[in-house]
Amino acid sequence: MALRRHVSIFLVAVFVITSVLSFSFDSKNNKAQAAVKPKVFTMFSADASVTPHPDLFSSKIGQEITKRTGVRLKVEYLVGLDQATKVSLMLASGDLPDFVYGSGEHQQFIRAGAVVPLEDYINKYGKYSKQIYSDSDFKKLTLTDGHIYFLSYNRNEVSPSTKGDYAFWTQIEALKEAGYPTFKYWEDYVPFIKNYVKKHPTTDGAKTIGLTITTEGARFYMITNPPKFLMGSQDDGAFIVNQKTYEAKMFAMSSGAYKFYKSLNSLWQEGILDKEMFVQSHDQYLAKIAQGRVVSTFGRNFHLTNTWNSLRQQGKFSKAPAVPFPLVFKGTKRSRYLMVSTIGTRDGISISKKCKDPVAAFKFLDALCQVDIQKLMYWGIKGQDYTVENGKMTVSQKQMEMRRDPVYQKKQGIGYWEIFPHAYLKLQDGNYRRPEFDPEIAYRDYTKEEKEVLDAYKFKSFMQFYDPPEQSKYGYAWEISVPSDRQDITVGNQKRDDLSRKYIPQLVMAPKGRFDDLWKRYVNDMNKTNPKAAEEFYTQQIKWRLDKWY
Repeated sequence: MALRRHVSIFLVAVFVITSVLSFSFDSKNNKAQAAVKPKVFTMFSADASVTPHPDLFSSKIGQEITKRTGVRLKVEYLVGLDQATKVSLMLASGDLPDFVYGSGEHQQFIRAGAVVPLEDYINKYGKYSKQIYSDSDFKKLTLTDGHIYFLSYNRNEVSPSTKGDYAFWTQIEALKEAGYPTFKYWEDYVPFIKNYVKKHPTTDGAKTIGLTITTEGARFYMITNPPKFLMGSQDDGAFIVNQKTYEAKMFAMSSGAYKFYKSLNSLWQEGILDKEMFVQSHDQYLAKIAQGRVVSTFGRNFHLTNTWNSLRQQGKFSKAPAVPFPLVFKGTKRSRYLMVSTIGTRDGISISKKCKDPVAAFKFLDALCQVDIQKLMYWGIKGQDYTVENGKMTVSQKQMEMRRDPVYQKKQGIGYWEIFPHAYLKLQDGNYRRPEFDPEIAYRDYTKEEKEVLDAYKFKSFMQFYDPPEQSKYGYAWEISVPSDRQDITVGNQKRDDLSRKYIPQLVMAPKGRFDDLWKRYVNDMNKTNPKAAEEFYTQQIKWRLDKWY
């Protein structure tokens, strides 16, 4: 019995020890697993410049960022184009993700007090963000309430290799046929379009379109913006700002707007303007360009990139409207389509007040500012997407072609990071932030048609089509947010937007002899919206910036 008792005690002891050891091992194992398990944050993005990615952090670059930061983002993209409604609904529900990016409606989050001030986090944890954002940048990112709410992605980079931004983008083949003319004035440009369409009424069996502009939803500003550029102004939203007195004046009712829409009306009557311009979707607009049917479009570089890539893949790049002309009206001395501006102050990724761990969230944003992660986001994975030769990052022609492939972009995660915090133009090690910014890489990547264009105009870069950029001391008027208690301005802005959407299509499509009567009604209705209040407010805000920033 004694032996059996000793054996039982021994077995019980073994069981207890085994159980304790097993529990201890499992506990340590779980802790180890927990230690490597990434922290998951949620995010809403209203970025309209990219096609939504189904799961960005499952891409190769996303996975690599998770390895290095310990964070995995679950990103919900805006579906459709109505940013204002989406942001309003999110705020009304109170159901906010950890990070929010509202693009043009981002200030709604700030005005509602729904996002976290960052200045204390920057001071305490901003090791890497302080390396790529200067004290001057932080001063400009500080809003009138004294707080910083985002690390702006908008660095207003002017690279010697880029193709610019806004322009009247013109078809290469049409320019070649006309002997590569140089255009400065709208008045000289219009006959060129008309002549080409008359000579070539169809393209591959479809009607040739002389001029088209995207107007769907939030992109309606593409039809309201041209007059100010044609009058020699920079992009100051609804205003032209006197660069000596800094007085803001609304241009929607100006003689320049009258002249532009009257001209479009004539082109409409002659069948040169796209007849579907006010009813087509943005995708339909892009499809027409990708078909090689469009001679000219007013637009932004990033709107057109995929259509250029498509025409390149089809071997029809000569049909691409890919040459920028920053046109002005006769009598205007210079264009200001391209400016060297201050850091963007309107929007960026913010941490919402619903985020349960804002410190970790900020540390993630800060970690993205590390030079190695900047390279991941904007160059890709070393050895796959780029190589390094004597410290200089470079990409082969094959890698550039892979970068243009939408399937590869999605798999790799290339091209989805522009709204995240990033360095200005170059990284800390002297390499350009993006391969496309490197003039050597950019020139090598041009098509033979683009190189023929540059040779014909005796240029080395498409930037030379623009007047040299000037410095904008106050940034842009469109970045300025109107406080929610200034309903005299917000209501007026909404009324003017509604009137523009009502009248501009009517003006452009007006029957012969009806344009001037419609214009009078338009101006009369616009003047009832108290534009003076907005002009005074924006003038005051521009002068506040000049006073506080310098």
